[in-house]
Amino acid sequence: MTMDLRPAVTASRSKRWMALVACLLLALPAFGQRQIAGVIGMPPVRFGALAAADYDGDGDEDVFLTGELENGDVHAALYQFVERRVTPIPMASDRIDAIYQRVDFPKRDLKGGSVVWRDLNNDGQPDILVTGLAVEEATTTSTVFRPATDIYINGGGTFFVNGTSGLPGVHRSRADAADFNGDGLMDVVLGGESDNGLIMGVWLGDGSGSFTPGPTTFEPLALSSLGISDMDEDGDMDFIVGGFTSSGRPTVRLFENDGNAGFTRVEAGFPELYFAAAAFGDIDFDNDADIIVSGGQLAPTILRGETHVFRNQGSNTYNGFLSGLTGLFGGGAMFRDMDGDRDLDFVTWGQEDLSDPEGQKLQVFENIDLSFLQISDLRGVLFGALDWFDSDGNGRLDILVTGEQEGSLTIVLYEF
Repeated sequence: MTMDLRPAVTASRSKRWMALVACLLLALPAFGQRQIAGVIGMPPVRFGALAAADYDGDGDEDVFLTGELENGDVHAALYQFVERRVTPIPMASDRIDAIYQRVDFPKRDLKGGSVVWRDLNNDGQPDILVTGLAVEEATTTSTVFRPATDIYINGGGTFFVNGTSGLPGVHRSRADAADFNGDGLMDVVLGGESDNGLIMGVWLGDGSGSFTPGPTTFEPLALSSLGISDMDEDGDMDFIVGGFTSSGRPTVRLFENDGNAGFTRVEAGFPELYFAAAAFGDIDFDNDADIIVSGGQLAPTILRGETHVFRNQGSNTYNGFLSGLTGLFGGGAMFRDMDGDRDLDFVTWGQEDLSDPEGQKLQVFENIDLSFLQISDLRGVLFGALDWFDSDGNGRLDILVTGEQEGSLTIVLYEF
């Protein structure tokens, strides 16, 4: 009796080929995320903001998080990284979890703003600058909110409130810090909705934690993004914002610094997009800052995303560079060196089309000699927050993201 083994041999060869392809893909990190890790000890939020920094000098990244919890409570807390836990699962991939523990110190709970880590008092340690809508008073029947801008000074692993900053409270807001007037001290740029309406401005620091208004008067804006860079190689810091005017008109605006914190708006021809994100990064090694802009454009489907990358040509001129990118709005964008090869990659996230309730995307692009390869197309979140940092110590940046998916909150870490 003979048996025809050809189908079995063909199937065996097919399986070996598939295994070989899988091994090759795993060996090449540019083909996708390596792990999806759970997050334990840190809650998911909506209308949130988060930022990571090694505040305690132990070599790993910790996270300050703000936003609204699943039960509707407003939240703000610092979460210290404890460990990356690997749990073997029989007949399946190992379970990966990033473990965090909450670090308590006096602070306000808030949502709808921003978080950045900056050395605000020049002591070499990262401090926290946070904005949003803070809980002023809460009872069993009602909650009173108020716009807030808070600074928490890092005293060597413990934090204390800077209660004399002089900065206005804002929500629907962004804030960041840099030395805008060249005196070696950190200054703050912020915009958003205050108790008295929309504002935007630069406040100059005196080194003691107090800030006073700078010389430039800006049109007030509610901000959805804010980026700082020396865009024109003149040794001072400029900035770009996306947001809304007091009449509700969307805008993306670029401001050039004269070196003394005097700013002039640059008419760069960027599209005026709803819920815009804009960020700087030198993608072509010519020592000036290129720009990514994403946001929403009115369309037959109400609102559709657009994403553009503009190369800096000098003399405050920018030319479109990449075409065919998936347009996203209501999220963000950032340039960073994801893989340690000294060139800048980028990530974009947000909603592709308002007509698609599940159209949230999170996309990562790797820079390979100015050819950008999309290496991940992940499910994004609504009303979300994201940061891009090396959480597992392998030299590649990972993505921590939280927000709403299908009506429920989620928090997840994509490891690369």
